[in-house]
Amino acid sequence: MEKNTMTLDKKNALDIQRPKLIVMPFQARDGQPFDGIGLGLHFFFGNLLGVHAGLMECWFGWRVKKIFPEPMLLTAYCRGNNLFPDIRALGSREKVRFWLEGTYCRKGDKIFLDLVLHDTKEESASKICLSLGLSDGLLAGRNEFFDWLETCGIPFVGIEKALWPEQISGRGLAFLGRGLETLYLNYIQGRDNKETSADTDLIDLSWFDRSVEASTASYLAQDLRGWGLYKNGETVLAKKAFASALELNPEGIGALSGMMWCALGVHDRAGALHYAQLKAGCRGEDLEKARTFVDKKFEAPS
Repeated sequence: MEKNTMTLDKKNALDIQRPKLIVMPFQARDGQPFDGIGLGLHFFFGNLLGVHAGLMECWFGWRVKKIFPEPMLLTAYCRGNNLFPDIRALGSREKVRFWLEGTYCRKGDKIFLDLVLHDTKEESASKICLSLGLSDGLLAGRNEFFDWLETCGIPFVGIEKALWPEQISGRGLAFLGRGLETLYLNYIQGRDNKETSADTDLIDLSWFDRSVEASTASYLAQDLRGWGLYKNGETVLAKKAFASALELNPEGIGALSGMMWCALGVHDRAGALHYAQLKAGCRGEDLEKARTFVDKKFEAPS
């Protein structure tokens, strides 16, 4: 028993030591018109870092309302060329050490990125220029990005899980970003706003559907559509979308999480445990903690 306790303590200590990193929406460079691609790229990099076992899981959507409390603040940021005014203060307030910002431009099948990684603990910023290719599954540039992270002090743990070929077109990526913006705006305008209701809280899934239609073999498009359906309470259809996403990327962290929440929504304990542990294993986390998380969801209310 003592040995098990020490092992658990070590794993808990590891979790405490893992820093957090949030990817901000990327902005168009040189006054290019807003097309959604910056948000699509933001979702892509968020999914890459979602399987980084050296970081605590931390998604922009979890904090979007704290970062941009009003819808117009988010839409203005996504359409502007100005970086966040005080990223260090934001990091201190949200207790998130690393923040990734960037600008992009697209030329044919190539996307050129200027990225800045802010370390709000060390009060430093590192920069890199990358190019990604839509025609090669956005694979070109990934290893360079991972090498850069190592120079920034956060070497990628579990890199093989971040190498799926993302078969998305320029149109699909733009539509994906539009759908993601729709989802974020819904989070900001959520039901804690007294002017909303269950009906007005529903998401228009047009952009989600168009992204899938434009790029059927895209993990990102299928995954995001699953989250849109899940947000609208369409659990059965959401599960189908997440399953389609996992066929394209079996270790897609967002889709594994989506399948877990769909199972919890229909009180499928075995299914929830299965996907919770797959997700934990993907991130190098404690399987018993995943079991405890699911068990607590099924505890009778006091």
